[in-house]
Amino acid sequence: MEQSFKIVNQKEKHIMFKNEIKGHGTIKKLRTGAVVSVLALSVAGVSGVVSADEVTATDASTVVTAEASEGVSEPILVETPKVTDADVASAKVVATEANQAVTTQESVVTNAENAVVTNDATVTDLNKQIEEVNTVTLEVVEEAEADATSAESNLATANETVTSAEASLADASSKVEAQGGVVSDAQAEANKTASAVADAEKKVEGLSTATDTAKLEQDFDNLTTKVAEDATNVQSAKDALDAAKLAETNKEQAIEDQKVVVADAEKVVDDTAKDYSDAINAQKGPQATEDSAKSTLDEAKKGTTITETVKVGETTTVTSSGASLKAGTAVSSDGNNGLFINQEYIDAIKALANGTGSVQAVKDAIKKGDEFGNSLDLLSSPGNSGYEAWMEMMGYTFSNTDSVTKLSPSALTDAQLTDLALFYTALVNDVRSKVGTNLLTVTDESVAEAKKVISSIFSGVFPAYSGMGDSQRSASGFWSTTQEDFDGTGMEDVSNVVKGLDSSSNTIIGQLPAHYGNYANFDGRMQTMAELKGKVLAIVGEQLYTIKGRGSVGEAYGGVDGVRSENFELALEVLGLRGSASTVGLGFEFTDLSNGMVQKAPSSYVVLGNADGSAIDNPYLDLVDAETTVTPIYETKTRTVIDQAKVDEAQKAYDEAVKANQVAKDTVAEKETAYNDAQTKFETAQKQLADLQNGTVDIPSLEQAVKDAETQLVKDQASLQTVKETLALAKASAADRAKALEIAKSELADAKTANKVAQGVLSKEKETLEVLTKAKEVATMALADAKSKQATAQTVFDTASAKASDLANKLANKETVLADLNTKLADATAKSSVLRAELETAKELLETLKADANAKNAEYIRILGLKAEQDKAEAEVGTSQVVNNKNVSSQTNQSVYNKAITAKITQNIVSRHQAGKTSYQANLPKTGDESSLFGIMGVSLLLGLGFVGKRRKV
Repeated sequence: MEQSFKIVNQKEKHIMFKNEIKGHGTIKKLRTGAVVSVLALSVAGVSGVVSADEVTATDASTVVTAEASEGVSEPILVETPKVTDADVASAKVVATEANQAVTTQESVVTNAENAVVTNDATVTDLNKQIEEVNTVTLEVVEEAEADATSAESNLATANETVTSAEASLADASSKVEAQGGVVSDAQAEANKTASAVADAEKKVEGLSTATDTAKLEQDFDNLTTKVAEDATNVQSAKDALDAAKLAETNKEQAIEDQKVVVADAEKVVDDTAKDYSDAINAQKGPQATEDSAKSTLDEAKKGTTITETVKVGETTTVTSSGASLKAGTAVSSDGNNGLFINQEYIDAIKALANGTGSVQAVKDAIKKGDEFGNSLDLLSSPGNSGYEAWMEMMGYTFSNTDSVTKLSPSALTDAQLTDLALFYTALVNDVRSKVGTNLLTVTDESVAEAKKVISSIFSGVFPAYSGMGDSQRSASGFWSTTQEDFDGTGMEDVSNVVKGLDSSSNTIIGQLPAHYGNYANFDGRMQTMAELKGKVLAIVGEQLYTIKGRGSVGEAYGGVDGVRSENFELALEVLGLRGSASTVGLGFEFTDLSNGMVQKAPSSYVVLGNADGSAIDNPYLDLVDAETTVTPIYETKTRTVIDQAKVDEAQKAYDEAVKANQVAKDTVAEKETAYNDAQTKFETAQKQLADLQNGTVDIPSLEQAVKDAETQLVKDQASLQTVKETLALAKASAADRAKALEIAKSELADAKTANKVAQGVLSKEKETLEVLTKAKEVATMALADAKSKQATAQTVFDTASAKASDLANKLANKETVLADLNTKLADATAKSSVLRAELETAKELLETLKADANAKNAEYIRILGLKAEQDKAEAEVGTSQVVNNKNVSSQTNQSVYNKAITAKITQNIVSRHQAGKTSYQANLPKTGDESSLFGIMGVSLLLGLGFVGKRRKV
């Protein structure tokens, strides 16, 4: 073979390798451009990566072991014959033939195993037959014959049962068929009476009201056409029935007659199709006219858009050079009128508003309190749990206020709500005048707005009680309903409800002035105006000073628009230092739960906003140089001006277009119906022709079709007569109409009675049919059961008869039968030994063939691998030859200069013959990695040869 590798230079007594191990199973290039196969190295016991720039060239062609300077034997390359395509093809043929031999032998083994199994079964069966013959006696035969006789008797009984069941089913079927005809007649009669009722009702309705004669005339024309069609249908049904009967005596003539019917029906289809198409095209014009009229009407209704500025309300602003509470408005036991306040708080809250102060400064001012060191929150903001003790301590009295009459806080009059709002405003304005901001006012509109807001809050929290007054709530169990029941009716958390209200123009402040524990018997449902003013005084103090001067007002009872207010933000808004509110309204409502029940302590709701209306004089406030400014509020609004005359004209044109288009649509629908009917008749005629030609005519169905057509004709004729009479009466005098109406009512009553009777008869006949049908089903199941038992009895008889005959034969010819069976048993036993020997021989040959195939497959893989590596290396040589020739000298000198590391690279090829397989393993030095080349290539090739995955089947 052609030599393809060079000898490594021996002068240095060792081979120079790269430090880094690059891999294995590859082709490496020498300086000269020649290639070295790692697979070839592996054959000689060498493995590793040889760097082309560290190998010197020589002309030797063998691998020897050279002593290195360290005393270690070094491997040197040997020549490897070049593998050709012919070598690969030859190895493949050899391997393929070996694999095919294995496959063929596996089939031989399988056949041999099947033969052994079959022969063993024969031996077992013969032994069983011999044992059975030996046990046959006269008594056994007689017993078998008795069983056969009994089975024959049972079979005869089963046959009789089947005959009886068939007769019962035939009778039941006959009754069902007859009753079906009765039901059909009853249905036809019921349809007639129902149609008569409908016609009578239409007649009564037409005579009772102003009748549209045009509509009646259209109905008359339609029904006239329908009656004519019904008559045609009746004749067609009769012709079909006659043709079917004729076919029984003269089939050819009946077929020819039906062909004429089919041709006529087809012509009608063509004519109606054209009419239908023409109607569709004709309707396009009225449709376009209607669309145009609709567009014109829509444009007229849109009108002309005008944008203008209009007055939508007004705001009232009250200013003064000074404002103070009137004497006695809200006086404590120590003589203080209104809220307790100090200058430090005034200065601190103003500084906080303009950004020069701090929250802590406001807290400090509140803590400083009055001249006796009592904090402002202690004096004016008791909190809901300490309200009663605070009121007792402070001893407030209120001028011009009823302290006797008990009122429901949730049902106050407008005057009472206005009085409380004015009281609140006076308290706040007393402080606003000291701060220097505009004064709040109360208007009728601000009171109404507050009532509306509070009503919405209650409805949101307790939707099941929305709109109820106090008495209705009590009667409905409002005060005794548990929390679970509220959940069932949709109770909502008050803060969420307040948060959900549209408060873009208002600020809603929800507070609980006093907890239910502050009331006698824990019940605050009835309070005097004086008591309510005490609550108002407390909520103003909390708004300005908060509880314990912390600066926050919680959201538990509504908060500020449903959320918590922090850092005295609410005080800034109430005092006019933030926001632009100019009006006030307030009220009370029961919106809180305690221990699962509605708390009998009302919450307060203050609504700050900018309501319309004139300011109401405040009887609790003295003003100095007061000036009221009413500022109108304007908005730019867009409105549409519609020319009604133009709209009316367009509406009239549109109505006329719709009417005209509807007539066209009705025509289309009419032509479509005619076309569909013609198509149906054509298909029916075709089917009838096919039935005549195939001899499958159903005479009863055709008779029923005639009956149905005649019934429809009678119904439509009655409807036509009714419309005709109604039309004539519509044109008659009022007196004639009145007389006819009475007659029509009487006819309607008679028709309803007749229909009721007919429907009753129909219902009864249907019930009878249902009973008969169920009886037929029972008879059908009985026949099926009888036939099943008959088949079982037949099988039992056949088996018993055959068994008795066989046993009798064996008893009469016992010796002959035994001799024949023993002979067959001897032959089968002898054959068994031969078959088992053949099986073992076949198995041994199979193992030999497998070993041979494995070896030839491995050789083919090895040769193919060498060929692939050589082809790859030769392809690389052409591109690297020039570079290798230029650099060989410098690379060799550099390699020696750097004292390249020498390494012993070993490759152990281990051939293991295990279970008929040969495996190969290559290890890289110090890595433990295994070469995957043979593994990957081997699996692929074995699959290609059809060897991998085959398994012997037993």
